[in-house]
Amino acid sequence: HTHTPASSPPSFPPFAAPASIVLSTGKHGTMLKGCIQPKTASGFAWRGRCRPVIRRRPMGRLQFSTTGKSAAAGYDPELHDISLRGYKAPRFLPQYLSDVGEITPYDPQHNPDGHISLSVAENKMNEDMLLPKYEEAFQGFPADLIYYQATAGRPEMREALADFLTEHVNHGAYQYPADNLIVGAGCNAMIDNLFTCITEPGDAVLIPRPYYAAFEFDIQCKAAATVVGVETVAGREGIGSPERYYPNAENLEQARMQALSEGLNPKVLVLCQPNNPLAVCFPKEIVKEVWEWAEAVGMHIVSDDLYGAGVFDPDSDFYSVARVAAEEKKTLGNKVHVVYSISKDFCSSGLRCGALYSENEEVLRSMKKLNDLCQMSSHTQYALTKVLSDKDWVKSYLEESNRRLFERYCLTRDIFEEYGCKVLPAEAGLFCWIDMRALLPNNTWEGEMELYKDIQNEAKLLLTPGFSMRTEEPGFFRCCFATSQQAFHEAMKRFKSFAKQRQHIPQR
Repeated sequence: HTHTPASSPPSFPPFAAPASIVLSTGKHGTMLKGCIQPKTASGFAWRGRCRPVIRRRPMGRLQFSTTGKSAAAGYDPELHDISLRGYKAPRFLPQYLSDVGEITPYDPQHNPDGHISLSVAENKMNEDMLLPKYEEAFQGFPADLIYYQATAGRPEMREALADFLTEHVNHGAYQYPADNLIVGAGCNAMIDNLFTCITEPGDAVLIPRPYYAAFEFDIQCKAAATVVGVETVAGREGIGSPERYYPNAENLEQARMQALSEGLNPKVLVLCQPNNPLAVCFPKEIVKEVWEWAEAVGMHIVSDDLYGAGVFDPDSDFYSVARVAAEEKKTLGNKVHVVYSISKDFCSSGLRCGALYSENEEVLRSMKKLNDLCQMSSHTQYALTKVLSDKDWVKSYLEESNRRLFERYCLTRDIFEEYGCKVLPAEAGLFCWIDMRALLPNNTWEGEMELYKDIQNEAKLLLTPGFSMRTEEPGFFRCCFATSQQAFHEAMKRFKSFAKQRQHIPQR
């Protein structure tokens, strides 16, 4: 068992590094760093070094995704016809995604009493705009599509995507040359390959909390880096204020130093914004401060810009790292890498289109080879090139999509706040971050789990619990509101009924 920090939720998924593992005994005990190899049916051979680590205080501000039981628990090479690495992989699945796979989904005609998922970030509001465009774009099949393609992606696809990102994510401020883009089968594949290129097994990857749960799988499963959550909320008052979640040089440095004290090598900072799950954009000053800090300590930045064209609040502005670079009259350089996908802004998670932008030639060279394992279909690239090249349609589509998202967010906010659940002001994305402590049976992680299960079983709704997003306090949930109109109205009806009953139950 690894050491569990006092501030951490009890049900974190285990760490599943195939090559390295860090163990700790007790609150101030000895740390072992090395790797385990299957030895017999009843044990493992240990390879590595043992050295004492003196902790000057309990580890409270540093959160490892390695807490909980080892992913190897229960593995026996004599009984399991699978490698230890393969055995660990499914154990990264967050509970809310596991639950989505177990429910019988709502259908207004065939299953009106089914569960409604508000826990997965998909946009199902734009089929009327997208389907006619895709039906047109997928027509035709040039002969060259049946042959091998450039591993980085078809040149015309990369050109169209580079122009889109420059205009709609970087606001025209920073031009992305197409030669610096790699396109592949989804953003998680791009992240997996990128971290294979820029980290060694056991390197620390800092991510400000709360963060998107699947980062742990993308970063740890094969690349075997160690995700370290950066605490941002502690000491900042004002539950409804986005500022309390902003990363800064102070909290990043504290996490870096504590990671070093644990024998880890802090190598990468992941900056996800517009943020998932918070749905906020970090101000230019924050992005600049974080980048300057990373430069000073020699760390890479991976900028997750997935919701960059989905800023729906008309009073908000999104500053990508690239846009900040343009205003500072500098380039991104060798240690800033940007990932993007059409899954969110274009509601097209099924088309599996992810992209990486980097100015590091060594990374690009390696990524092109690794992309052999996860190339996009040539026909999908062909169709998306036509869609993205229709710039007038793209502009009008994004304007209408963001208008719809803002309208849906306002409805969601008003309903939840009517029942005492404060919503963090959202600016972008497909969701909002809700303080639901007013409905908790008790203000603990166990109380959050109980509320999550009660909503699932009684209201037949699935929300994303905060513990899955590694938040620092129990009682916060992510609500993905961009579902179909019928499902949304039915979901809000069910939530109102549940909340009315819950408000009459005193906290324990």
